[in-house]
Amino acid sequence: MHQIKSLKTIFLIWLVLLVLVIFRYSDRNVFRSSPKDVIENVQNNQNLLKPEEISKLTDPYLVIELDNEIKNNTIPAGHSIKIPFEKIMERSNRKMLDATPAVLILSSEDIATATKAWVILNQLGYKKLKILSFEADPEAPTYKFVPDTSVKPEQDSI
Repeated sequence: MHQIKSLKTIFLIWLVLLVLVIFRYSDRNVFRSSPKDVIENVQNNQNLLKPEEISKLTDPYLVIELDNEIKNNTIPAGHSIKIPFEKIMERSNRKMLDATPAVLILSSEDIATATKAWVILNQLGYKKLKILSFEADPEAPTYKFVPDTSVKPEQDSI
């Protein structure tokens, strides 16, 4: 009889834990912000910021250097911190980002790295995010199209 009571207690504890786990992971809203709004921001390049536009910001800002080595140091001292991309999700870094009311500007030599960090932080619920873009138009091809003239398909049928 005593064993049945202890089994019931263990079963009840497991049941409570199971219910808590289900509630924790059953969040239907995977995206913290509306996917429609995110796509609109990306398509209109509203998430991009050029270095010369930093001085025009009226809100406080904090530039997050994502590279291990900083090459483009155009950021005024005191307005930037260095968090390598690999460590952006560490608890101490997340607490620091949570505590700042400033606009977070993600900077990297490779815009793809800054974009990845933007997506991660955006989905975690950070609203004031920008990507520092050193390129004039990051989506424009960086090469001049030159057709291949060595092959002439119109002469193949002869």
